[in-house]
Amino acid sequence: MGNPLGFRLRDEDQDEFLEIVSQEGMSVSSLTAKIIHDWLRFERSKKHRGDITLASRILKNRHDAIPKKLIPKIVKEDSKYILSEMQFQVDNLDFKELTKRIMEWNKENGITFVMRTREGSKVFMQKHDLGAVWSEIQCKMYCIMYEKIGQTVLSQKYDRSSFSFEIAYHDQ
Repeated sequence: MGNPLGFRLRDEDQDEFLEIVSQEGMSVSSLTAKIIHDWLRFERSKKHRGDITLASRILKNRHDAIPKKLIPKIVKEDSKYILSEMQFQVDNLDFKELTKRIMEWNKENGITFVMRTREGSKVFMQKHDLGAVWSEIQCKMYCIMYEKIGQTVLSQKYDRSSFSFEIAYHDQ
């Protein structure tokens, strides 16, 4: 089957990992083997062997080819789908939970997406890593998602290198 290996995890990663093991009903060994297999076959292939099927240049070209008039429809449909999936997964999809998920998703996918705190608001900024159309779709989609959970979008801004939006926020 395979050879045993030993490794260490950060405390916070171990806690999350063991929670996932429990949720998935898998053994620690099985989940570890799956994660390593997936990383070797997919993540490493994309970054180190040049797997072009998911190359950012191809995705950028595809997104830049989307006609401007289709962006509102894409934004509406994508936000509806993603929000319903998130609401299915958690009891209370509030500002903090939605923000956590958006930030994690972008980080996991290597997309430059940052959040800055201002008095009474949070500003989110996305670089045009996958093209201006991609960041426009993403940021407008996020705005709709925040509005649907009862938040107020204060502004949306666009320039040559990034797209940003600001959400009213007060600690509860």
